Amino acid sequence: MNRIECCYINRLNGSDDLFLKFEKQENIKVETFSCIGNCNVCSDHFHCIVNGVRVVANTEQELNELILNNLIK
Repeated sequence: MNRIECCYINRLNGSDDLFLKFEKQENIKVETFSCIGNCNVCSDHFHCIVNGVRVVANTEQELNELILNNLIK
């Protein structure tokens, strides 16, 4: 099973729809924390941890692509 870790504030800053989409997939577990330890990035970029790999993007679309690239198929 794939695991995506994200922070609550980053979801509020514009990535919530993306994570809601991934939450509906059976092979992906999305966990939302108050913080995932990258606050300086959180305020300016979209980011999350996918299967242990931190990904950082400038747009929600770019984050989606990075997440897809790091999912175990």
